[in-house]
Amino acid sequence: MNKITLGIIITLIFLVCVFIYTVSYGVWTWKKKNILGAVMIFLVAVAALALPVFSLFFSWR
Repeated sequence: MNKITLGIIITLIFLVCVFIYTVSYGVWTWKKKNILGAVMIFLVAVAALALPVFSLFFSWR
């Protein structure tokens, strides 16, 4: 198990901020009646959060 360091905590905070910002843009896009664009933005937001977290905690060492 990886040791949780200050660098990992700062990285997670940054990733959550990027996720929230991207989701808010997806909501704005949804309200502008661009449903397909909003769904794609939500998928990008989930991928931008999930992939780095996965690589941080489940590294292939």
